[in-house]
Amino acid sequence: MRKIYTLLASVVILVSGVGSLSAQSVDFGGTAFNNEIIGWTDLYNLSFTSHNYGTARSMAMGNAFTALGADMVSASLNPAGIGMYVENDVSFSMMMQFTKSPTRNSDAYYNDVPKSEQMFSDHTERFAMSSAGGVATAYRGTGILTNFNIGFVYNRIADFNSNTLNASIGNRAEDSMANFLCTLSNVDRLETLPDGSMPLGQDPYYWGAVLAYKTYITNKDDQGWYIDRIDPLAEIDQYSSVETRGSLGEYAITFGFNFIDKVYFGATMGIQSLNYRRNTYYGENYIYPDGIYPSGEDMPYQLEYMNYMQRTKLTGTGVNFKVGVTARPVDFLRIGVAYHSPTWFNTALFYSGEMSTCSYSAGDNPDGFDVGPNGYIYHDVYTGVWSDDGPHSWNFRTPSRLLTGVAVTIAKRVIVSADYERSWYQSTRLQHSPIMGLSYTQMMKDVFKGSNTLRVGAEGYILPFLSLRAGYIWNGSTLRDEYKQMIATHPVPEEQHYITAGVGLKFSRSVYLDLAYQYGTTEYTPFKTFYAVDNYDPNMSIESRTFSYRTMNHIAVVTLGFRF
Repeated sequence: MRKIYTLLASVVILVSGVGSLSAQSVDFGGTAFNNEIIGWTDLYNLSFTSHNYGTARSMAMGNAFTALGADMVSASLNPAGIGMYVENDVSFSMMMQFTKSPTRNSDAYYNDVPKSEQMFSDHTERFAMSSAGGVATAYRGTGILTNFNIGFVYNRIADFNSNTLNASIGNRAEDSMANFLCTLSNVDRLETLPDGSMPLGQDPYYWGAVLAYKTYITNKDDQGWYIDRIDPLAEIDQYSSVETRGSLGEYAITFGFNFIDKVYFGATMGIQSLNYRRNTYYGENYIYPDGIYPSGEDMPYQLEYMNYMQRTKLTGTGVNFKVGVTARPVDFLRIGVAYHSPTWFNTALFYSGEMSTCSYSAGDNPDGFDVGPNGYIYHDVYTGVWSDDGPHSWNFRTPSRLLTGVAVTIAKRVIVSADYERSWYQSTRLQHSPIMGLSYTQMMKDVFKGSNTLRVGAEGYILPFLSLRAGYIWNGSTLRDEYKQMIATHPVPEEQHYITAGVGLKFSRSVYLDLAYQYGTTEYTPFKTFYAVDNYDPNMSIESRTFSYRTMNHIAVVTLGFRF
């Protein structure tokens, strides 16, 4: 007897009086779905930055350098600060970052397994370059133009390294990825070939559904798609992890002008390099209460587990322009303003997926599978790599930004600085994609608003060769109030907080060493690993548990610099 259950196999939605299923009747999403395209949440996550990276000095002072200047980070904040250098400067900044990402509302991921033997971890460590570059004085004069400087600088803009884990034990068979993929196949009326096979085709959107068919999770007859290897009485243990890697760095060609030590002007052309990878794992175990399995007569084959792995990679290059001006009306006061144009990105996307299952032969093996010891049958299917590059690349535009800042020097021994930054994330745009008609313009306008960022910092010279520094960064939510608890395909960051501190050492007039520590927390919107929301009858929706998480970053930075 065939066991059938799927969200819409029993409730057929009629459209215009015919028994066809409407793709508009169900919304599909989740972290284990839609990884084969750049979604609107990806656009935001790839555009989001608090400008919290730089040299050890700037990071220790909360990167409040819009007015302060004379630092390599000026090239990416306010290029007018490049005009404040009075001698040549070369510096290198290396960082060690430790990121922890605890997940809320998750069951124990492993039972009775030593932590040292666990396959996944919810923390990452990274050693990388935070900033490097040089500024040279190309002209010195005695007229209105006091000096003209040129710089070549690399600054890290964003870091994407994190691991998140979640688990949900004892779910209903109806609330499973198997049922989710079966419903997708029914809603979009996927077909098999006359010989019963199902090619992967050219659209990775359906690769999960195709893999489910090829690994015997789903099946099809004249009445539609169904599940015949999972009994409705089974309980589903669900496990998922999302591992992201990569960074966004900017190579800046920057120019700074100093007019009689009172007004500074600068301009930067930034070339940004994007490298982003996301590995998404999802697994299900099919458990029967008290170990009572269906009989072989009812179900000759019974699924034991499934594993689904997806890999997404984005590489690309963007270009932007920055201009800024800083005024010093009196010696102890600096006031700065800078404008950042949008960054125009051209990116290539690579995606692959693979799925494996294990079935148990409880009957007479009517299909003649190769049955191993104890009746187990293993099915593995691996896909190729789908690429969107060249003329099929994804082009998008990040928001523009306006920065203002003020810095005050007290008794020539203490510096206090503060920045305010406004970013218009609702103006982020997908400008070209391989999918005809795809646009997130209205979504970005509806969900996001202008973002406010505040950076403050202080530096005090304890001795002529020793300074102490501290700072703070606050990045407010970019989401409109009604969307702060939304369930999107991928979670997006809300508020961010960074606390910073550091010391500076001058070994000589030419050599200096700076150390900094930064601790940051980021809250993210809730998410589900999968959801198929029925817009007509929410009670018929298929959804995983809702999870949420935050990241905690510990960053240590050291800068070695030379002035000459």
